[in-house]
Amino acid sequence: MKEAYIADLKPGTSVSTTFLVRAKDRKTARNGSAYLDLEFQDTTGTIKGKLWDCDSADLDFEADDVVRVAAGVELYQGNPQLSLRKIAKVREADVDLADYLPHSAQDPDKLFQGLLKRIQQMPGGPLQTLLLGIFNDPEIARKYRQAPAAMSYHHAFIGGLIEHVSSLAGLGDRLCDHYPFLDRELILAGLLLHDLGKIEELNFSRGFTYSTRGNLIGHISMGVEMVRDKVREIPDFPPELWDRLQHIILSHHGRLEFGSPKEPMFMEALVVSYLDDIDSKLEAMVEQYAADKDRPGDFTARSRPLGRELLKPPANQEPAPAPASTPARPAVPAKSGTLKF
Repeated sequence: MKEAYIADLKPGTSVSTTFLVRAKDRKTARNGSAYLDLEFQDTTGTIKGKLWDCDSADLDFEADDVVRVAAGVELYQGNPQLSLRKIAKVREADVDLADYLPHSAQDPDKLFQGLLKRIQQMPGGPLQTLLLGIFNDPEIARKYRQAPAAMSYHHAFIGGLIEHVSSLAGLGDRLCDHYPFLDRELILAGLLLHDLGKIEELNFSRGFTYSTRGNLIGHISMGVEMVRDKVREIPDFPPELWDRLQHIILSHHGRLEFGSPKEPMFMEALVVSYLDDIDSKLEAMVEQYAADKDRPGDFTARSRPLGRELLKPPANQEPAPAPASTPARPAVPAKSGTLKF
């Protein structure tokens, strides 16, 4: 049984427990001695670690192995870090891998069923046919329920992708209620498919790593390929509709410098990009607040995804992950763009 978890580690204490090795990098210090720069993870988070004078240590382990460590917990640049005294590989038969991979607090199977129900409520047509063809594919469905939404930026846990997309589906319907001139079905399809390539870009059976093809091609292009394959199975799928859906996937990062081959060029593409951005960044903030809940002072440590320190919320406004929302039925569109509060 695992003795201690990353979320419970306190600076100034010692720990002897097991972790999954997320990254292992041999480096050279200024004095010329070798050391290991490591990153560990368990179901509660990640932590950096250093093993000094590593040339004299037994280092028969690699990334994705489970190891037992004896270490002191220190603060480095405002974040906890392990100063390792001992480290050794643990037999996989002696551990439960569920202790080392972070999981969604929500039930991915229920979220997936909610998305299927939402798809079934769409008007019949090529977009509904396409979405049903994709999400009724057993292999796609299995990976879509399990995949993280990212390596570390946001929703970086098992079930993170389905949690992120379920939240977006609810946001998309609410925005379409407010702006009735938007194409609700195209937005829903774009939100459900924009990150489809993540299920092949990322490996997530042990630690989270990029697949070889994911590194070479990336989830945006891979997602377009996967959707195109399903479009070809639908007779007479409208070419203009495919062009618009393809553009949404290609442009959902919003800016060329953020990895999008195209920037959003029509309203529904802009909506998908902005909703994806705000849901991702709010989740990154929630995760940073949770990680620094015991950190003294008014500000968190620097958020790597956002590139800044964050002002902590008031004590009576502690954030929690927003529940994913897949409305049972889209609301009747308003007849005008009147503001609704």
